[in-house]
Amino acid sequence: MSAVVPDAFGETLAEDAPDVSTADALTIMRRHYGLTGSARPLPGERDHNFHIQTDGQADFVLKISHPAEEVAFTDFQNKALDHILEVDPTLPVPSVRKSLEGEAQFAISVGGSAPRIIRLVSYLPGQLLSRSPPSAAQDRNLGIFLARLGRALRGFFHPAAGSDLLWDIRKVAKTRPMMTHITDVGRRAMVERVIDAFEEHAAPVIPSLRAQIVHNDMNSYNVVMDASRPEIVSGILDFGDMIHSPLICDLAIGAVYRWPAEDHPLAPAARFVAGYQAVQPLEAEEIGILFDLIRARLALIANIASWQAERFPAKRDYVLRLITEVWASLERLDGLSSADARRYFLDHSNPE
Repeated sequence: MSAVVPDAFGETLAEDAPDVSTADALTIMRRHYGLTGSARPLPGERDHNFHIQTDGQADFVLKISHPAEEVAFTDFQNKALDHILEVDPTLPVPSVRKSLEGEAQFAISVGGSAPRIIRLVSYLPGQLLSRSPPSAAQDRNLGIFLARLGRALRGFFHPAAGSDLLWDIRKVAKTRPMMTHITDVGRRAMVERVIDAFEEHAAPVIPSLRAQIVHNDMNSYNVVMDASRPEIVSGILDFGDMIHSPLICDLAIGAVYRWPAEDHPLAPAARFVAGYQAVQPLEAEEIGILFDLIRARLALIANIASWQAERFPAKRDYVLRLITEVWASLERLDGLSSADARRYFLDHSNPE
């Protein structure tokens, strides 16, 4: 029996987008941006992205949205990037390149498909966090960076910020039907325990917490590190999961990818949180549910990835690229209670 994605989450994850060729990408670049060069496909969950190396100019990322993507949501991303660079020009985020017609985005048919939204942003060089050796300094610097990004966004709002996203931690209970795609009975039971704990401990507290527009996806494939100094953050990518959400949810997402250590499983996450608190101190209620939010994000990944792997076999390797670490993390954290985790964060995540 195949689980069905809740209708409220829309079609960008429920249906695959038609393929886009490199020839199509180069045609768009020439006709609409006056640029020539080469195009290399980049992996993506719902859009088609290309690394564009131009002849004599900077590198870019051409973003061709899923046909079901709403114009307001891509406009939200464009305006957020503009706002960040205005508030904190030193933050390395992509900048929007306008077309020859002066448009930040436009819609055209690509390869005979329904109209798709086209955007071009600057390419951020460096090494993906997923390929960079971890360190204590890296943990802390990532936390500092996320807090700075949150501060740059706190005065920004857009009507599309209330979009209903599947990757919203607060909606983790709605992904329960996807657990049918987790074949291992023990793992399925573990995910169910995580969701139960979230509903008991975190869900009642969330409505009272500080909230604003946040990046909502600081995963290890969305962060670029300095290739020669892997502890230094050189950029953050993909603002496609932005949402108006509690700050602590954004922090919990980033903490997930500080994978459990050999000593205490929360040690890297605590260093990440300490870096964050050096810029943006947390409130007691936020720290109190951080552990449940971290585990909820892991459960969300397990559920969505298992469902997507079955629905889109061609993307199986991409959607399951982190599943080994996710299951290992869930298993390591399964032995901790919410109370013990809260005490650990209180004792080990204070800014130095």
